[in-house]
Amino acid sequence: MAGNPFNQVAYPAYPRKETHPDRLAAIGTLLGMHPAPAASCRMLEIGCSNGGNLLPMAYALPGSRFLGIDLAETAIEEGRAMAAGLGLENIAFEAADLRNIGARHGEFDYIAAHGVYSWIPPDIRDSLLAVCRERLAPEGICFISYNTLPGGYIRQMMRDMLLYHVRDIDEPERRIEQARWFLQFLLENKSVSATLSGLLESEARTLLKRDDSTLFHDDLAPVDHFVYFRDFAAHAQRHGLQFLGEAETAKFLAELADPGNVLRWLDGGVTEREQYIDFLRLNRFRQTLLCHEGIALDRNLDAARMERFLFSAPARPLDENQVEGYHGARVTLTHEAARRVTAALGEAYPAPVAFAKLLPCAGERSALESILYGLTIGGFAEIHVHAFPFQETVTDKPAASRLARHQALWSPYVTNLCHNPVQLDQAARNLLGLLDGTRDHASIARDWAATPGAPPREQIERQLPGNLQGLAKLALLEG
Repeated sequence: MAGNPFNQVAYPAYPRKETHPDRLAAIGTLLGMHPAPAASCRMLEIGCSNGGNLLPMAYALPGSRFLGIDLAETAIEEGRAMAAGLGLENIAFEAADLRNIGARHGEFDYIAAHGVYSWIPPDIRDSLLAVCRERLAPEGICFISYNTLPGGYIRQMMRDMLLYHVRDIDEPERRIEQARWFLQFLLENKSVSATLSGLLESEARTLLKRDDSTLFHDDLAPVDHFVYFRDFAAHAQRHGLQFLGEAETAKFLAELADPGNVLRWLDGGVTEREQYIDFLRLNRFRQTLLCHEGIALDRNLDAARMERFLFSAPARPLDENQVEGYHGARVTLTHEAARRVTAALGEAYPAPVAFAKLLPCAGERSALESILYGLTIGGFAEIHVHAFPFQETVTDKPAASRLARHQALWSPYVTNLCHNPVQLDQAARNLLGLLDGTRDHASIARDWAATPGAPPREQIERQLPGNLQGLAKLALLEG
């Protein structure tokens, strides 16, 4: 492992809600599975880096058990140190090759491998799927992300050019520097045909926006495998796994429901359908969920299934009748019941709301089922099976998440108790650090005023109630 590029250039992990047990369990439940509850599950992350994704789960789900595996010893040591600093006893990290994952590691309800499949050689890709089959519980779900064709052809073309340009450079910083130089060179010297120039320019600008670690490990990696979905599904099937769904709930459910009957002419099964979706969308990346092939799945969605779930949506009013939810999805509210439901979701956000609690907003069960079904397949709302408990009101001695307080010491990005990244300015970071549950509001104002660059105490005292409520609304306070 001495020459491991992940030890040379750190590749920090971030919270990815697509990998959270709640997301995986929600998709499984929707399609007829009986996955383990997020609050009491066993989860393995392959390629966990420093635990930026796994540690917040372990913190917020103390009744569950987590294991992170990665080749980079440096990142693993960082994860261990943070777990120890937070006093977490339900998470372990191991610096190991994924091929060494075996029976001694036990069985897992959820397995996540983000950014692994496309960046390892064919034999290790086989090992990855073999591990998923062997270590996955009977009703378990695994998450695997990978680069796809045909949408990935432009990225593949750009990668080939970048690798040629840096072919004689070994030193990581120089490779990154020259890759950026070449991308800028392409943008400034437009001599390709008009047909391709727009695609080339868009791709170059996208890559230039990437941070150095992503550019180095993703686009300049020795292996970057692009695959058609049909071939990935066949590979999974050879290992006794079947396609369950996609972790990007909004797109997956909209495509599964196919409200416009776009693919009504297609006679093939689910693999054929998903492949044609990639043709239509020119998808270049998938976050696929797999389960054991013997499980019977029910893909015939209907509104009656909605009562099994909790729902969340930011629900931002745009005008008197239009409201915006997740992913920019907008709905025009023509019925009072829908207006009340979306208002309730917006008021509770980011906390998910149970079907039963929304029932008074709609009046009738069938009406609420219909409203939530439309909001969900339209991408406006997301489904959940876990409540994500956090302190929604400000107490006399507010306590912020210990994890977020620890993260705020060294980064403007913290992870909230709904497993979402939150960006804070320096003032908010200073305030967060004071919320250890021992200070009342007067003490918080006094100590905050004593921090470097703080506004006058009188101003702090006026604004503190709103500031604290803002942190509560961001799901950063705990009981």
